[in-house]
Amino acid sequence: MKEIQDLVLLRISWWVKGWAGPFPYSSEEILRNPNCLCWSGQSLISHKEAVAEKIYWSPPPRGILKWNVDASYDPNLPHAVVGGVLRSDSGAFVALFSSPIPKMEINSAEIYAIVRAIKITSTSDRIKHQQIIIESDSLNAVRWCNEDHGGPWNLKFPLNFIRNAKNSELSISITHKKRDANMVADSLAKQGLRRDAEFLAWC
Repeated sequence: MKEIQDLVLLRISWWVKGWAGPFPYSSEEILRNPNCLCWSGQSLISHKEAVAEKIYWSPPPRGILKWNVDASYDPNLPHAVVGGVLRSDSGAFVALFSSPIPKMEINSAEIYAIVRAIKITSTSDRIKHQQIIIESDSLNAVRWCNEDHGGPWNLKFPLNFIRNAKNSELSISITHKKRDANMVADSLAKQGLRRDAEFLAWC
């Protein structure tokens, strides 16, 4: 029941963020305290913070799908989590995932988030023939994925998997975007810290 409640609150937070008016709370804050949804419209943040908040998700070019992926960990938990959301050029949700992984350094975890997005793409007849952008907020992870070789020695296998996937029949590009434009994936990753199994949903 707790996971269902969190999923409902997460969806509400996405819808609220899509409204024209400003809303001062993040998805994570709503999950911690659902009373945030009772906001009366009074501004609770400074003008400077409000300007910083206005970094929105940007749609991919027409006919292209875009994964936003992220990773999260809690030092008090024995695992980390990767999460991602796939959207169309109109902003419509296509798929969501949240997966536990072994605890690791955050840039390494971002690599595994990209790997999971590629695996979901490659095994789905619905999307594997479409052009896909994978967007991460880790500049290091994106750089390693786009290099022909190199990267940390302990990431040799996942990086080779990513490079081989990019050179296969899949049409994939991997790009960097700041976390502020990646809030849905960030929320999925944080929400997944409370799970011990993968969550995958097609919309």
